[in-house]
Amino acid sequence: MFGAINSSGAIIDGIKQGEANDILLPNQIERVQKVAVDIGGSLAKVVYLTSGPRSQGGRLHFTAFETDNVEKCVAFIRSLLETNPGIDEPADDLASESSGESSNETIIMATGGGAHRFRDLLSRELGAEIRVEDEMESLTTGLNFLIREVADEVFTYSEDRPMQFVDPTADMFPYMLVNIGSGVSILKVTGEGSYERISGTSLGGGTLWGLLNLLTGVQSFDSMLEMTKSGDNTKVDMMVGDIYGTNYSKIGLKATNIASSMGGVYRKTLDKHFDDTDIARSLLYMVSNNIGQIAYLNAQLHGIRRIYFGGYFIRGHPLTMHTLSYAINFWSKGQMSALFLRHEGFLGATGAFFKTDKATSSEPLSPTPATAPSFMPESAIESSALKGRRMSLKTRRAKAYSFTENFSIAAAIADNAVGALGMLDCEPSRLMPLPQLVNTSEHPYQPDTVDLMTEPRQQVYWISAMENNTKGLLSLAKSGALPGCSDADSIQQLTSFVALYLQHLQRLREQPLAYGAMSVRALLGLREQCLHEVGLEDIFAGVKQRETDAALAALPDLLQATDKLEINERTRTLTHNVLAGNMFDWGSTDLRDALAKGALNLERARSRISWSPEFDNSAAFVTKLTGPETRYRRAVIFVDNSGADVCLGVLPFARLLLQQGTSVVLAANTRPALNDVTARELLQIVQRVGELDQTIQAAVDQGKLMVYGTGSSGPCLDLRKLDAQLVSQAQDADLVVIVGMGRAIHSNYRAQFLCDSLKLAVFKNQMAADAAGAQIYDALCKYESAESAKF
Repeated sequence: MFGAINSSGAIIDGIKQGEANDILLPNQIERVQKVAVDIGGSLAKVVYLTSGPRSQGGRLHFTAFETDNVEKCVAFIRSLLETNPGIDEPADDLASESSGESSNETIIMATGGGAHRFRDLLSRELGAEIRVEDEMESLTTGLNFLIREVADEVFTYSEDRPMQFVDPTADMFPYMLVNIGSGVSILKVTGEGSYERISGTSLGGGTLWGLLNLLTGVQSFDSMLEMTKSGDNTKVDMMVGDIYGTNYSKIGLKATNIASSMGGVYRKTLDKHFDDTDIARSLLYMVSNNIGQIAYLNAQLHGIRRIYFGGYFIRGHPLTMHTLSYAINFWSKGQMSALFLRHEGFLGATGAFFKTDKATSSEPLSPTPATAPSFMPESAIESSALKGRRMSLKTRRAKAYSFTENFSIAAAIADNAVGALGMLDCEPSRLMPLPQLVNTSEHPYQPDTVDLMTEPRQQVYWISAMENNTKGLLSLAKSGALPGCSDADSIQQLTSFVALYLQHLQRLREQPLAYGAMSVRALLGLREQCLHEVGLEDIFAGVKQRETDAALAALPDLLQATDKLEINERTRTLTHNVLAGNMFDWGSTDLRDALAKGALNLERARSRISWSPEFDNSAAFVTKLTGPETRYRRAVIFVDNSGADVCLGVLPFARLLLQQGTSVVLAANTRPALNDVTARELLQIVQRVGELDQTIQAAVDQGKLMVYGTGSSGPCLDLRKLDAQLVSQAQDADLVVIVGMGRAIHSNYRAQFLCDSLKLAVFKNQMAADAAGAQIYDALCKYESAESAKF
């Protein structure tokens, strides 16, 4: 165990790039468990893992320093190692398995040319064993990890279409990686652990840096990039128009194309007047165009269509990316695209971090726990197996960890970067797609219903709505409407949360793509991340307990009343009760005041719902469910809110299915979000309901009613990323039911399945209703049979 970090008053930015204080961890103690560093000719990049006192997961952090100031990098790593943890508990599973060593051993994973050059310095100053990893292998390992594990990692870029995010394909190989550091290496990657360096050039980031330093005297690379923003390269370069006076259309050259980089300087007849900013822009074009052309030629030679550009040279700089994109598009005649990465400069450090065996060793992997850390992505574990190395039993049974980017504390790679980097939270569960989900190239799955990037009006509305809703939470707490969250400490935490989240929303107003593709799902997820970051794990815990107690008290009478109905009417009533229960949603600003006053019950909720034939085909579901031949084997129900929603809506509906011989899997959030019920809470609720109802108790005893976590912690749902245990139980399901506005309207509204499906929600937001052509409080009861699905 290395140490702890404790800071307070978290901010988003307000730091200088590369300073040792640019990792901000608010109000918490965390242990640093593993460190990896990639030291290049220009920059040193650091990736490190922290974990809370009893955490089963961890968090990956990213930061960088100029190699000329490598002592600052060393000092930063030393501060990680030396900070007193103040924790007496033994290391958790992740800590002990991630290092593969005893807690007293300090090991730094290092890669890049500087790992050799500064190895003795690192070992001496840090008192640690320095394990040097192969640079090219680290790059490909890091890239494969980021492509697979991080949402919105890959994007294309041009001035007219900035940051178009690309979902990685199932068949991601082969690809070409153009890693631009001080120089450029071009790698052809054909599989996990299978790669070769096919080319490169000495004209890279170091070339630009060096020439600009010589010509302008500017020292900082970021300052150089800043200069390019206002420069005009046509004052320095010789353009096609300078030679021909117009376009050279016959060979496809525009007058604005560069004929000769810096070639206009010596032509006195052109009378070009320029300054340092013009020189900077010209040189940036020169280096970027050169790299782009070499990349295209290699891709063409090797028959590769996917070209990734990485390396800290790019730094999310718009002009650099546009130039590289233009070059690839120009030379390939639009048949190829340049692919960029938000973590572009951290490929090597990330790959070194996930290395499992000792560097430069040709011996088989040792049959010890060190062979594969439990947090290592499954793809990386498979990589070792594919190389023909012997895998130990421990390795094969190692846990799989999933990663989610957390933007609660985020910073840009550079001042001009188009995007920002968050931290990667890792959890000890593997996330997999729902087996019944349709997600093909012909019918790709898109969880988000509305793309806020193409709907400016929606974008403005939702950011404003989140601001108002967030301020309303603080007002509720101050009024005493949130039991257990109204004391002085909680109010202070909520105040910190409001400030933090509003800062993020302001950034997104100015840079909508800063955190990836903007969607309602992303905005809601960011809110939960900010709540958790300030230490508020579940602000609605008291509300959920109170509403659950009240709902369970009413449950016996509801079951008795509905059991008296004939089967068609009972099915219709119980289906509609799910919708009435879904009105108990503290995430809805319109309903929150009524809920806070206790002015809503199931009957009042039902009376506010409208039933439009365009959105309600519950009659078709009732007919199907009550038909003589319909007996579903297994139903998976994705539940929503606690209280009346799950107790008076979902569970009676599930009970109906159980009575027909269907086994039921209830899927709930793994971690808290708003007043959504968690899997842990739902399990307790089911146990309490079992004490009231023999049908439920018998189903629990017989294993026909089960509760599993989804692996998520937000109000929306991405069906590509579900906990592996849930997915295992859902394998033979022939009915998928999705409940709630977040899960069935904001997300998954257009999701298609290989089996029957039922989406149950209420349009409780005017903008969401408008987008679908519905009215506020219209019911969504969308039943689709597998036979009628359009795929």
